[in-house]
Amino acid sequence: MNKMERNSAHELLRIFAMFLIVLYHLISYYLYLLPHNSAYDYIFEATLPTLHIGVILFILITGYYGIKPSIKGFFHLLFIVLIYYLPIELVRCIYNQENVLNTLLFITNTPYWFIRTYFYLYLISPILNTYLRVAKQRDINIMLFFLGIISVYFGMMQGDSSLKDGKNLVNFMFLYFLGWTIHYYQSIWGNIRKYCWIVLFIILNCLTFFILFKFNKHSSIGQIMWRCSFLYCSPLLILNSTLLFMFFSRLHFHSKIINYLGRSIFAVYIIHCQPTFHEYIIMPLITYIQSNFNMFFMSVIFIGLTIGIMFMSIVIDKALTPLWEQEQKFCVWVQNKMKGS
Repeated sequence: MNKMERNSAHELLRIFAMFLIVLYHLISYYLYLLPHNSAYDYIFEATLPTLHIGVILFILITGYYGIKPSIKGFFHLLFIVLIYYLPIELVRCIYNQENVLNTLLFITNTPYWFIRTYFYLYLISPILNTYLRVAKQRDINIMLFFLGIISVYFGMMQGDSSLKDGKNLVNFMFLYFLGWTIHYYQSIWGNIRKYCWIVLFIILNCLTFFILFKFNKHSSIGQIMWRCSFLYCSPLLILNSTLLFMFFSRLHFHSKIINYLGRSIFAVYIIHCQPTFHEYIIMPLITYIQSNFNMFFMSVIFIGLTIGIMFMSIVIDKALTPLWEQEQKFCVWVQNKMKGS
């Protein structure tokens, strides 16, 4: 895999993808727990497929550039999760007299399904990278096709529980190959005007919203549309993400500010998904907001709250920069020791 300079457009896309993830979590985790007019459910449910593209965008970007695995990189990921998750959860478990063992095993028992699955992808990335580097493009396309069949068809049909919802290694491998293939054929699709991709993206999302709002996911047509557009392995959600990724890939610029903020996006995911953070901060805050505003203003407030959560998480991550620097030095020392032995 050739080294490429990081395009700030992709960093901006990562920030936007995280914005969608946080907003989606706020709506899907909390909105339906609060008393409100059920007529709003159809509106919010119809918007969820659009908000659900964030994870796929992250893996497409990862595949586009390729994972460059190293001992230092692996332990850096592990250390970030440990710092942001373990201390707070241990205090909570001890205070509530809960089982501490599951908390200590924070990778196998993590509430972060994305991180666990990403670790799987990280561990096998040397094999995937070797295949992508030495295999003929025809063979790569065949592999992409069959990974797509396994992930999309069998996953969407939900006959195999291990492939259900697309929250699994097979789907991540498929998206990783797809991201790499998009980069390989960039000289072909790159000739298409960039605004064509965003127009197609808007049209697809409008059609999805209209069908889900018109029929809702409890009808036969709505159930089919929901399964085809919402699951992480669903074809329309993957197409939706790919169209937006194509648009951002046609943008080329360099911004130190965007790159600076983008380095803390991983921390945003871990912090905002922290169970204790949800239970003791977000839920009481949303309950208070809901009692003082109607659903329209709740939608606006959710967007503002999403930006606030991201800003707070980035500030926390930047404040811990000295800790990350010391951790990186330690990882380099361990890596050199292992090479020396």
